[in-house]
Amino acid sequence: ASYINKPKMRHYVHCYALHCLDEEVSNQLRRAFKERGENVGAWRQACYKPLVAIAARQGWDIDAIYNAHPRLSIWYVPT
Repeated sequence: ASYINKPKMRHYVHCYALHCLDEEVSNQLRRAFKERGENVGAWRQACYKPLVAIAARQGWDIDAIYNAHPRLSIWYVPT
């Protein structure tokens, strides 16, 4: 499809956030899951752990983390 399925996209916003905040970790994670033949759901869940570590280092202020990044500031993050 040539469009973004926004209702479905919300399930992957954290994966995109990880890619924006730490592209190297994101690429390593994606590559490892692809090489092992894991499904996309397992990869999606695995994206949370590095984001939690980033949030912990920044005082758990998810809104501030998203708002400080130009590619993430357009997303609404429910708290």
